[in-house]
Amino acid sequence: HDIQTHTSGDHKRMLLAYVSTPRHEGWEVDRATAENDAKALYRAGEKKLGTDENTFIFIFSSRSAAHLAAVDAAYANFYG
Repeated sequence: HDIQTHTSGDHKRMLLAYVSTPRHEGWEVDRATAENDAKALYRAGEKKLGTDENTFIFIFSSRSAAHLAAVDAAYANFYG
């Protein structure tokens, strides 16, 4: 209710997706998926004018903390 009431736009969509999307929170990480997510984030943001918010929302709301750490490392490795 608070998210619905006090946020708007893409920020609201991101928060609602984060609290409503089930995700595995284990420490296992598929490196290939993490690398693919890093590349998808690059294509969705840095590689184009504007951003593809749906890609960011999907990855940030559906992946575990361990997976997102691996995405961060892969992104830094690929793009600095």
